[in-house]
Amino acid sequence: MTTPPADLLDTWNACGYYELVGMRVTHADEESARIEIGITPAHLQAYGTAHGGVVAGLLDAAMGLAILARLPAGQGCATVEMKLNFTAPVLPGDLVGVGRVLHQGRRLVVASAEARGPDGRMTACAQGTFQAFSAEARS
Repeated sequence: MTTPPADLLDTWNACGYYELVGMRVTHADEESARIEIGITPAHLQAYGTAHGGVVAGLLDAAMGLAILARLPAGQGCATVEMKLNFTAPVLPGDLVGVGRVLHQGRRLVVASAEARGPDGRMTACAQGTFQAFSAEARS
């Protein structure tokens, strides 16, 4: 297991989806990954809270990046399944997602993530199973 170089954070932050929704990877190593997003009116659904898809995307990315930070260069991972619990409304403001690897096998990896608002209150948590693959498998 190795800590990803700083330029890898730049690569992840250049991801089109992250730019579209305003997510920013601020940390990733073999222990955890941290992604932040400022929830704006563009992220809200009709009730004035963040759309669940935005929160799900944040947690999915936090888990995936926690896994990628552990994988050798040239390997990737894809979400196989994910369970998500919303524990509090996500209001406009800063939201932080932190992902961690729970178990890493040869091909399947289980991870978890939590999202917390500016007051530190947990707003959602997730657990997912991911499949690791080589770069050749993507082509």
